[in-house]
Amino acid sequence: MEKKEFFSKINFNKNWEEDDWEKFFEAQDAYRVSAQTNDIRKKPASRIKFIGTDEVAAFEPVFREYGMHNVPPVFQEIREKSFHGDENPEEEYHPHADEDPHYWVEGAPLATLLIYRDCCRYAICTAQELDKYLKRKDAAYRKKFSAEFESLRFHANWIAINVAEGHILGYSPERIKGNIGKCRRALKHADICLGLLSRISLRTKSVRLRLELFSFSLQVRNALFSWIDELRERTWLA
Repeated sequence: MEKKEFFSKINFNKNWEEDDWEKFFEAQDAYRVSAQTNDIRKKPASRIKFIGTDEVAAFEPVFREYGMHNVPPVFQEIREKSFHGDENPEEEYHPHADEDPHYWVEGAPLATLLIYRDCCRYAICTAQELDKYLKRKDAAYRKKFSAEFESLRFHANWIAINVAEGHILGYSPERIKGNIGKCRRALKHADICLGLLSRISLRTKSVRLRLELFSFSLQVRNALFSWIDELRERTWLA
């Protein structure tokens, strides 16, 4: 199919609400999957090694592996700049982009978005726990259930990717609904992770997968709900 056919039902001549952004992102994902399917069949996704103690920097190779070359570098050096929110942590903090680039405002570095850090850590923990578990299994087991485990890795990565893309869209009144739309897509991936983990933990009887990853998935899912509510409140205040 040609690219324009994927977007043929999108009305670009109107002010978009959340659902309009959602339809656009669905078409965008469908086109991206279609374009990459042949490449994936020819070359399976390589195993990504997450290096370093900073979860945001460690997650950055995922963007390159998924062919997302238009995304700016995830990690930006911010240590030399003071974080105004640290001066009076008990006071209510209202960030401003011009004076403090360390928070979720227009143009703030992605590395400062706390929910994104949580999503990166979740994706990394998921991959590492699955590697530890599969390392103890024989080749026949890994081959039989590889699709299920790889699907879990994939959806865990896409939680963080969607949150990142939402942040990159921005927080201006005309863009924040798209940001919410991306976070709603992250929420869908979180729901899929919960379903996969439920099936995997029941079959494998792995207490670690059940207690560690399943509870972490619930935390991420609940955090996304809260984040979406916070973004919507920002649209009301705009």
